Amino acid sequence: MVTISERYEPWTLTPYEKWVSDEGLAVHTQQLVANIHTVEVSDWHRTGTKAALLDLTGDPLEGALINNQGTIRFVCDIPPGGTFKLERHMYEEIFFVVKGRGATAVWYDGTPKHTFEWQTGSVFSIPLNSWHEIYNASGDETARLYGATNAPTAFNLYGSPEFIFDCPMTFPDRFDPNDELYFSGKSTKLEDRFMETNFIPNVYSVNLDRWTARGPGANMMINMANGHFICHLSEFPAGTYKKAHTGEANRKKAGLVSDVAYLFLSGEGYDLQWPEGTYPSPGTDWEQLDYKTGTLMSPGPGYHQHFNCSAEPIRYLVLRYGNPRFAGYVGTRYKETGGPQIQFKQEDPAIRKHFEKELASRGAVSHMEHYGDEP
Repeated sequence: MVTISERYEPWTLTPYEKWVSDEGLAVHTQQLVANIHTVEVSDWHRTGTKAALLDLTGDPLEGALINNQGTIRFVCDIPPGGTFKLERHMYEEIFFVVKGRGATAVWYDGTPKHTFEWQTGSVFSIPLNSWHEIYNASGDETARLYGATNAPTAFNLYGSPEFIFDCPMTFPDRFDPNDELYFSGKSTKLEDRFMETNFIPNVYSVNLDRWTARGPGANMMINMANGHFICHLSEFPAGTYKKAHTGEANRKKAGLVSDVAYLFLSGEGYDLQWPEGTYPSPGTDWEQLDYKTGTLMSPGPGYHQHFNCSAEPIRYLVLRYGNPRFAGYVGTRYKETGGPQIQFKQEDPAIRKHFEKELASRGAVSHMEHYGDEP
């Protein structure tokens, strides 16, 4: 038997970093991925894919292999006619299909297999510790998946890959193998802006609910596979922007740490971001990060603000923690606002002037005159 002291040396790698190193996984450490379609990947032999971890941070710790030790993101390419090989694991995983078409089979030992087909734009979540295998249905083209996982939490808690990949525990409250419609795409509306399903056929066609507390736009938060991760979809109109806000308080709910990243599905614009602990006010410096369709971006640890500089609505996807089942009462604190934010009438006037200047440079016009601080 290999002991913890033999496997892990003090003050070097965390258990998750050691596993990543043993797997030979490529790691990209950056705050913004310009285009999710062009991320470079390397062989991930155990799974039969090519992949890379996306360790999204604007302030990497020198010497650390992985900065995000709660949840993390990755991309993986399944070769034409290939599979993401069979596995089960004691951590959660949720996928967005960047491109391609295929199928996924999911089951527990001794139960029927559930097989569902997916395409570009689909989202699906793997029920905790279920056997699963992911197939590329095309014999000519690679399928690219973007995923989020809380594997770092599991590895750092248990320090045992053997337990994580070979535990027989099942979770019938999360996955009922006898429910023939589990992955059918059926959905239940819980309340305004909240629903649950186990499979989203196409995120581009999901109807969103109007939500003006953050500024112009609409959104929907979708619980999936009864896990911590949700698929959060938001959209805001051309020539508009959202209120400056921070989600720092929401990333440490129930003692669990979750990173956050925005994947932009349409349009182009930019984010303004402020350092942690800085309140956006006249005279404070910001950092501008430009984005377009396909950009994946961390909002940083402090206040941030989204701007649409295109002639079409911007829709973006966030795979993050957010299932109210696990949030407890503290989760209701920012249920209506999403976190501390700055009203338009209170923001630094330089922000609006900067936006209008950016629009003019791109040949676009502002429509902010139609929007104010609605409740």
